[in-house]
Amino acid sequence: MTQAFDGIRVIDFSQVLAGPFASGQLAMLGADVIKIEQPGEGDLMRTTMANNKLADLKLSPGFMGVNANKRSITVDLKHPDAKDIVHRLLADADVVVENFKAGVIDRLGFGYEAVRAVKPDIIYCSISGYGQQGPMAGKAAFDGAIQAVSGMMGITGTRESGPLRAGYMPADISTGITAAFAIASALFRRTHTGEGQYLDVSMLDSAMTIMSPNLNKYLATREVPELVGNTSPTFQGTANTFPTKDGHVQMSVITDAMTVKMAQVMGKPEWPNDPRFATSQSRVDHAEEVISMLSEVFRTDATAAWIERLGEAGIPVAPVHTLEQLIAYPQLEHRGVLATVPAPPGVEGEVTMTTAGFHASNGEPEVTSAGPRLSQHTDEVLAELGYDEVAIQAFRDDNVI
Repeated sequence: MTQAFDGIRVIDFSQVLAGPFASGQLAMLGADVIKIEQPGEGDLMRTTMANNKLADLKLSPGFMGVNANKRSITVDLKHPDAKDIVHRLLADADVVVENFKAGVIDRLGFGYEAVRAVKPDIIYCSISGYGQQGPMAGKAAFDGAIQAVSGMMGITGTRESGPLRAGYMPADISTGITAAFAIASALFRRTHTGEGQYLDVSMLDSAMTIMSPNLNKYLATREVPELVGNTSPTFQGTANTFPTKDGHVQMSVITDAMTVKMAQVMGKPEWPNDPRFATSQSRVDHAEEVISMLSEVFRTDATAAWIERLGEAGIPVAPVHTLEQLIAYPQLEHRGVLATVPAPPGVEGEVTMTTAGFHASNGEPEVTSAGPRLSQHTDEVLAELGYDEVAIQAFRDDNVI
């Protein structure tokens, strides 16, 4: 069955998370993504967040997940002979993705203008921390720095804790999604105009877009948000995270009608008549007392029991999962969110990883292979470009590949 990006070739110079995640989304939808890595070490993510064995193999789980379905070749981009290899790759390419610091790819000779001279209709996506222009262009940035500068940390945490960063990588992943959408939009535009284009994707810009509800409120009111921990943006005491007998639940009760239903399920039918629970404003004004009263009741039973009873009553409630609990969650199996594929050469068994966040009635996104070993496909790709065995060996002898 035809996938959305069948026949599309992506030349991927990117590494770590944002860029590889973007090109990985295209790869799950059929694009032929050729990942160009530096000989020797390759993508920094290959050895990040990995145990010793996988680090030695340069196959961290994080790397394999965001580089699924891709082919890896190694090319020393600083070597004079690299230009011929890259130009041959570009001849049949549709998309280039890179996330060097601003200006680096131009100095290597593979910036947008140089690439467009070889392939005029190329779609060229540059991903960076702060964008290609402005006083911060060219500055290094990882996810934590963007969480800090974007204001994410400034609205996360409690009065006691101070600002906190998220336990995952929202800036990197949101940037990857933004870049994938930008590339898909450019490919669609090209079908009408025949023109390629340059895409400048910034981690800071992307972080701000996923913070838009908070930012837009501040822009309208100039009210500086407090650090409110697990409290809902509505500040109602009935919308929070509560301890149970064996864990925690997150509940979002924000209307008077929901409050009545919740009180009945929790065996406290008198609560809606209590001035502290009666209105949304009173649930804000008396939030600490409301949270304390709810916590006392929640602690009397297990998480699963509360989820069942409150869920049946139509109350928005969810268990606070550990990752161990998450992967056993029945909804995941039903949705097919996780895919299991053969491990790359040199690793025994299989690898399980996340897939795309949607389903399609035709051309379903799928993971067919885990992220590749470093240089796993170098000879294969160079042969496709017309180099014979003698030429490939000469490149290897000269440390080009």
